[in-house]
Amino acid sequence: MPRFAYRAKDHARQFVEGTIEADNETAAISRLGTEGVFPISVVEVSTAAASPRAWFPRRITPRTLAYTTRQLADLLGGGLQLLSALTLLAKQTEQPALRRVIESLADAVRDGRSLSDALALHPRVFPPLYRSLVKAGETGGRLEQALSRLADLGEHEAELRSRVRSASAYPLFVLCMAVVMTGFLLAYVIPKLSLVLIESGQLLPLPTRILLCISGIVVQWWWVLLLGLMLLAWVARRWYASAAGRALIDRWLIAMPAIGALVRKLEISRLTRNLGTLVSQGVPILQALDVAADNLSNATLRQAVHAIHDAVQEGSSLAAALSATGQFPAFVSNMVAVGEESGTVDVALIKVGTSYEREMDRIMQTLTTILEPVLLVVVGGIVMFIVLAMLLPVFQIGLVVQ
Repeated sequence: MPRFAYRAKDHARQFVEGTIEADNETAAISRLGTEGVFPISVVEVSTAAASPRAWFPRRITPRTLAYTTRQLADLLGGGLQLLSALTLLAKQTEQPALRRVIESLADAVRDGRSLSDALALHPRVFPPLYRSLVKAGETGGRLEQALSRLADLGEHEAELRSRVRSASAYPLFVLCMAVVMTGFLLAYVIPKLSLVLIESGQLLPLPTRILLCISGIVVQWWWVLLLGLMLLAWVARRWYASAAGRALIDRWLIAMPAIGALVRKLEISRLTRNLGTLVSQGVPILQALDVAADNLSNATLRQAVHAIHDAVQEGSSLAAALSATGQFPAFVSNMVAVGEESGTVDVALIKVGTSYEREMDRIMQTLTTILEPVLLVVVGGIVMFIVLAMLLPVFQIGLVVQ
């Protein structure tokens, strides 16, 4: 019997969700009515479950969310009411998961909820930064402007991630190819050549013996190595998920000579741009600091922002609080101090974010330029060691024959 997923309201006008079995959609609606609930949407799930897309639903990416936000802002700017704009947007959306979310927002707005309250029903789709900006736009009567700023932020964040991925794509490709080539040589090529060397009866050179030992371990105990790597990855992931492990690794990460500078500039750029946008939309500075801190990935810098929040709450200026943490360069606190003097903190913060994005691009280009020859040298060194280890016995046999 088909199964239907429903979203309905009970007698207390509270939302309820669940699944029900019925012969068809009409029978499912009738059965829900006899149980005292009033269905809003009823969707068959048995057919969807048979498709691979239902097993692996597509995630709503930041770029998709930014594009949808831009569409909603344009519809509101065209004079449509919020409910009509959401309804039209749901019809135009092709991605099923996003369409269901927008339909849920439309249902909540139809029931009298504000858009920010409706967004809170989907915390995995709409982060705190998104909800705070929408709430500020609703309070100040500038919802369209708030949505436009959110779309700008989303597009900018997606572009930033794309640049980071592009910069790291080639080094990761070279590293993966090096691992695959080395594994192929150790597991397939060297064992075949080792039979000829062992049959020669000569004392093999030390590099050759080391290489044959490594190859033997890979061939005989590959499953132990694979299980060990999987276990190590699982333990590392669990440890990184813990508060203590995350804090320690993030502290090491920003302390590294080159990678640390890149991570710090990336996080500072994200913090200042988000904080500047929140302040420009009228969000109180303490609430803006909390929201901006939650959007940071590095635990060390997130703790520093929480310390800034406490200092500002006790009466300190934002520039002094930034300087007191010791985690932010003097350029950041100086720019914020100038903004506080002129009453344009939001503009100063966004300028800092833009400046650090340019610096981050420069560092990524430098790191990529350095990593490419370093990786090539490493890969060439591994191949050279393997070749020499296999050729030395051949030279030795040739000298004995002479």
